[in-house]
Amino acid sequence: MSKFSDILVNHTKLQDRVTHSKELLKRVQTRLEKNTSCNRPELCIYAAGSLARHETGRISDLDLFFIGHSQNKDRRGRSISRLQEIEAFADLIRLNSELELQPFSGDGLYLKIHELDDLIDGTGSSDDDSENLFTTRLLLLLESKPIAGVSVYDHAVSQVLSMYFRDGRGRKDFRPLFLLNDILRYWRTLCLNYERDRFESGKPWWKRNLNLKFPRKLTVFSTVLAIIATRMTSAADFLPIATMTPMERMAFALDQIDDVSLISQYTSVLDDYEDFLAAKSHSELEGPTVPLEVFSEKAARLDDFLHNVFASERLDPRLVRYVLI
Repeated sequence: MSKFSDILVNHTKLQDRVTHSKELLKRVQTRLEKNTSCNRPELCIYAAGSLARHETGRISDLDLFFIGHSQNKDRRGRSISRLQEIEAFADLIRLNSELELQPFSGDGLYLKIHELDDLIDGTGSSDDDSENLFTTRLLLLLESKPIAGVSVYDHAVSQVLSMYFRDGRGRKDFRPLFLLNDILRYWRTLCLNYERDRFESGKPWWKRNLNLKFPRKLTVFSTVLAIIATRMTSAADFLPIATMTPMERMAFALDQIDDVSLISQYTSVLDDYEDFLAAKSHSELEGPTVPLEVFSEKAARLDDFLHNVFASERLDPRLVRYVLI
């Protein structure tokens, strides 16, 4: 029962991106192994974005997030000193330049170490959005690959999942609505942020639009689908999901549903997605001549596919209804 996963693995162009992404991840990890500023026992660094999704092309960047954790600090204290934080960021900026990758987004605005305690305690608070805790926490689960501090990374994933599944201990009928709600809140936040930023100078609005309609939509709804398709009831059920890329997660969920009538549509979606990634790699989405209508049609086909998948009678209608209402 791995028809959809087999189709993904045999998609030559998408697998070329996987290979390239893994090689780049390994290069970054190897370079950081001997870097003491980035290998402190209280720190983890993980990649998100195209690198974590294994979708990198000719134009690549490091989309990095940082979590600090120490058993020997006060609940509101710091695991990493401010000077240690600056030293780590300086080394990463230098490494980014040496690897000839794109500069860090926002002129380094998002280079900040978040404490694991804050990621958990801040859930739903005003700090969740203003301090970027929400994005850091959600991307940890939805699209992350550790590049340093694996032990802290694994502990962070475990603790965040324990928070989301805290009401499910010993309950076979448990439904992970807390986690689903936060994932869907993340999607709605992305949509609102697009409306806020669409006319800002810099990145063209249509590029923001297509990024929302392709990779970000897949990141969110592949995870939602996996939760529903597996009838997930515990944090342990989610752990294998967290290690997958969104594309792998989608294929895995479709394998659980096992509806062969979706195969043709799924194959077309993979081709459309590769077309989007190829255009992005060759900067076709940067200029005024971008074939927006063509990619909008491809995005609409992805929407139709997702609609058909979530309409499947093989899914628990109670959970599907929760996604909609």
